[in-house]
Amino acid sequence: MTKATTNGPVYNPPAEQLTSCGDVSCELLVDPIPRPAPEAITVSLRPKVAKVTFVDHHKPNSRIIMEYTQSVLRKRGIEVEGEIFIKADASTRMPAAMLQSLSQERGLILCGISD
Repeated sequence: MTKATTNGPVYNPPAEQLTSCGDVSCELLVDPIPRPAPEAITVSLRPKVAKVTFVDHHKPNSRIIMEYTQSVLRKRGIEVEGEIFIKADASTRMPAAMLQSLSQERGLILCGISD
């Protein structure tokens, strides 16, 4: 639909043709590159086993804090994995092998200490 004006045509599209920008629809209008949909993941809010596993990200003092936390939990009778898994650093992804190994854990996994 157009209306003639002195400044040129004015376009008034019908309201039902307008795209809502509720989620990512406007992004799709701007970014024509399709993004792959990630595989679905499941998250358990309750561990199946009362056991805690730690993953250190090499932040300053994180190892000391994790070791202290392990000792406190052990004193309270909570089972704690003896080994603290170590990731190269906080700015890199967890290696696939480590992620696969941790995905088999049935207890609580605490990853990293943040600033």
